Amino acid sequence: MRLRYLLLSAAFLAVAVPVAKTDEKPALPEGNWILSTPNPIGDATVCILKTETKDGKIVVSVVATPPKVEASISGVNAAGKELSFTVKSVQTFTQNGKELKSTSERKFVAAPGKNPMEILGSFGTDAFSVRAKLTATDKDAIESVLVRGPAADTMQKVQQLSLKANLAKNKVRLEKDVEKKKELRAEADDAQKEVDEKAPRLYREVVAKHAETSSAFEAAYALLAQSAKSEVTVAEGESLTKLILKQAEMYGPRFVKPTATRLADTLVRQKGLEALALLPIEPIAKGLTDKDAASVQFDILSTYKSALEGAGKATEAKLIGARLVKLDGEMDEEYLATVPPFKPTPFAGRKEGANRIAVMELFTGAQCPPCVAADVAFDALNKSYKPSDLVLIQYHMHIPGPDPLTNADTEARWDYYQEQFPGDVRGTPTSLFNGKPMSGGGGGMADAESTFRQYRKLADSILEKSTALKLTGKATRDGDKISIAIDLAGAESTDDLKLRLLVVEDTIKYVGGNKLRFHHHVVRAMPGGIGGVAVKAGAMKHTATADVAAIRKDLVKYLDEFSKDRPFPYPTVRPLDLKDLKVIALVQNDKTREILQAVQLEVDGK
Repeated sequence: MRLRYLLLSAAFLAVAVPVAKTDEKPALPEGNWILSTPNPIGDATVCILKTETKDGKIVVSVVATPPKVEASISGVNAAGKELSFTVKSVQTFTQNGKELKSTSERKFVAAPGKNPMEILGSFGTDAFSVRAKLTATDKDAIESVLVRGPAADTMQKVQQLSLKANLAKNKVRLEKDVEKKKELRAEADDAQKEVDEKAPRLYREVVAKHAETSSAFEAAYALLAQSAKSEVTVAEGESLTKLILKQAEMYGPRFVKPTATRLADTLVRQKGLEALALLPIEPIAKGLTDKDAASVQFDILSTYKSALEGAGKATEAKLIGARLVKLDGEMDEEYLATVPPFKPTPFAGRKEGANRIAVMELFTGAQCPPCVAADVAFDALNKSYKPSDLVLIQYHMHIPGPDPLTNADTEARWDYYQEQFPGDVRGTPTSLFNGKPMSGGGGGMADAESTFRQYRKLADSILEKSTALKLTGKATRDGDKISIAIDLAGAESTDDLKLRLLVVEDTIKYVGGNKLRFHHHVVRAMPGGIGGVAVKAGAMKHTATADVAAIRKDLVKYLDEFSKDRPFPYPTVRPLDLKDLKVIALVQNDKTREILQAVQLEVDGK
């Protein structure tokens, strides 16, 4: 999506916004201004603004935007030393032959500065913001969406190396042939080795030669984030940390706080550099009050505790730990009381004779903010329907970042659907009803209720149908062994039909990047394999065993292997309790991917 923005050419929607008359010198003098966001390569242009005085009032207009983008300005405050406004952008793009629009609203807040020709600030909120700036110009048209900085060529070399390595790793993941997979793995390892050898040198070159640029900010952060591979010493780490904080300060307090918090969170995970995290996090932690949200306090204090431990300050860390335990309990209670943020009504029941089970499969990720609406709607469905009507299945993916609830079977299941529906199964969240992608798109907590209504309509339509297939079974646990017995009857045709088994964990507590605290019906394994077993004509019985200890061992092995290429955000946090397990059986047509019948089994015994 970002690349698409950089490739756009010119279009505009000029909107004039008056600001109240003031006798003070305006924070945004008359003239044209390029609004842009700094990035590793240079500055990406958002639009060109024009400020002028009409009838004693300041008026701000959008005079140019990149092509296929319209923009408007609202909420302008440009009096005295204050400067803020909101930019609404509407981008038109084509996907799968359809013309779509993407809308975003971002508030710009300026930082105190001395240069009247360049006003620095940030887009976003107090919790998350990105750098932004206004630069005086005499132009009224965008000549280039991306204005390359002095270190652009060097940073682009790193990007090309990383892209090559990532593409090679993706080929490994998609390859099915064992021997070819080994060959591709060797190529991927060589590509990653080249990144590990060359990237640190290139980053250090940027920091040394272009310390005042946005490229140096990104390069310094990259060196710290991969400190082991980059062989960053404590002295160099301190210098890089100070560079990042110095640059962040130029963009104002709203940008400093989240940047310092993220930087500290990175440092506490770098062996030997943990104590350096005190530089960015301690001032923020000591400035916390009861007025700060519990979630904000928890995130900051968690990092502060790790930094204190890294600095050998065990007593102080212990005190912070006690505060964290109290906050964690408070957040659980608040979450359970407020999520979903609406009251799901119970399913009214089927029509007489309808016996088809609805199955919703959700591909999601704990690091995926746009997955919040889908995840919360999924949980609301769990409150509205009984498993004898709707079977809910959740697969976690490493999209956009590493997720410890992902496993090899969930990735294989993704590949199974992507092979059939490449245009629809592309990212998270992806929702399928009875094997067909029928609902997509992301959203935040505010979008959860509308997503729930959409899901419910799809589930209800399936629950009106009937089938001759009958699927029943029993699951019993004795220690670590779960014995599964399935009875299937009524298959009119067995061509391409497969019976698949899934072991799901009812509730897992894990707080990832999207801040959802609990995840439900998460797939932990597929006993008997991702391919399932062929359905036989007539009555069919199938038995299988799921070994919980073996599942846990396989999950640990998978996470260990995955983390070699992409470290997890919280390396020591691995939810592996495997408590309150359930077994789900599906009868699915491999040719069409349609799920014809399903059953969810409670696991009896201990």
